[in-house]
Amino acid sequence: MVRKPARMYRNLAKKAYTRREYMGGVPGSKIVTFDMGNLNQEFPLELALVAEEGCQIRHTALEAARITINRRLMGQLGRMNFCLKFRVYPHHVLRENKQATGAGADRVSEGMRLAFGKPIGTAARVKPGQKVISLFTFHELEEKAKDALRHGAHKLPTPSRIVFEEHEVHGPITGPVAFVKEEEPEPEKEEKAAEGAAEGEEQGEKGAEKAEEKKGEGKKEEKKGEEKKEERKGKEHRKEHRKGD
Repeated sequence: MVRKPARMYRNLAKKAYTRREYMGGVPGSKIVTFDMGNLNQEFPLELALVAEEGCQIRHTALEAARITINRRLMGQLGRMNFCLKFRVYPHHVLRENKQATGAGADRVSEGMRLAFGKPIGTAARVKPGQKVISLFTFHELEEKAKDALRHGAHKLPTPSRIVFEEHEVHGPITGPVAFVKEEEPEPEKEEKAAEGAAEGEEQGEKGAEKAEEKKGEGKKEEKKGEEKKEERKGKEHRKEHRKGD
């Protein structure tokens, strides 16, 4: 079955359907990690992505937003300079009355209206003004963090805004850690170099074996050519002998 567009499940229409003990075969949620970054550090600034309208956010949309935001933060801020938290969880189970599709399916798929349907996925029910994502970081990295949240907001089915909040930090504020792209440790580099050298040696041996095989094939072809020449000479000699007789 083709997956229906997300706008069909965006509006808050009926009561939440969350009692999983009464239903079987609920598909697993795509989003599994809700806390990312440096979870042991206290940050003085919080940037919260707040939903302006009430809606249902599918688990696939939450995972898309998480991947987008986390990738930008890891590339621009570094793991030690932020803490990302998702404030909602896809509790609500979406149901769909699957019908036949294709040519001539109209006669087969006419069933009862507002059928109960089978579970096809999950979604988080969000109210207007509710925090969806919170990002904790330092004041010096405010613009980059705001840009990451703005890109993640494009994945959500509701208009949203970014709200800034100050937090009291217990202890001295060290400031952002200098972000340097993580390089591989020296032993791993050496192991990779050794593996590359071994692969080069293997390729060289294979190349030498192939060259020897080609030489052997060339010699065989030369022998076959000489044998053919001798056969031709023998035939000509026999013909001459018969003519003389």
